[in-house]
Amino acid sequence: MKSISRRLARKLALFCAAAIAVSCQKDPLLPDTCLGGDCDARMIFPAQKDANGYYHVALDWSRDYLPYFILDIEASEITPENRYTNNYSYVQAKFDSDTSWVIGDTLVMQVPIFKPFTGEWTSNGPLPTEIKPIYLTQFAGIEVNVVQNTNIQFRNVDGILKSRRVVGPFIPQMIGDTVTIAMKVEWNGTYNSQVKDKYLQKFIVE
Repeated sequence: MKSISRRLARKLALFCAAAIAVSCQKDPLLPDTCLGGDCDARMIFPAQKDANGYYHVALDWSRDYLPYFILDIEASEITPENRYTNNYSYVQAKFDSDTSWVIGDTLVMQVPIFKPFTGEWTSNGPLPTEIKPIYLTQFAGIEVNVVQNTNIQFRNVDGILKSRRVVGPFIPQMIGDTVTIAMKVEWNGTYNSQVKDKYLQKFIVE
């Protein structure tokens, strides 16, 4: 009985090892997650990259509000077999950065005041008679990351999955700072999925 038990144990061990090996391999009957076999994405900055690989983002500091910029994102399309109902590709991205700032007690919102009966009018409507500053002291002490960490969804534009992320606002004290943006993208298919968080890019605030 002992010899039979040993042989049975060896067979079970070999069977389990084979099962583990098979489970780690891609099922050839399932479609690839993305077109071309591999999923990938990229961040597109509104600036030029220098020899060190840093983007130089020039912001408009002349306006009444703190500046920001738009970061365009492109991602691989999911294979047709892996898409959801209505041929929808469920792809999303999430962001983070190493830079934030704290709102002080001097945050101001400019509110226009109108006098519809005694004020001046144009063809587009009444003109404000004055601009009243309102100090938003209730937000003092809140930390603001220059990149929101909420998810964004992609949509298909001419065969490419595209999306956008607002980066900012920035304060003048950040001029000359180097900021790192991290991006994680998830491709969620009906049969299989991929997640990549290797995307890092540095830029300089100007």
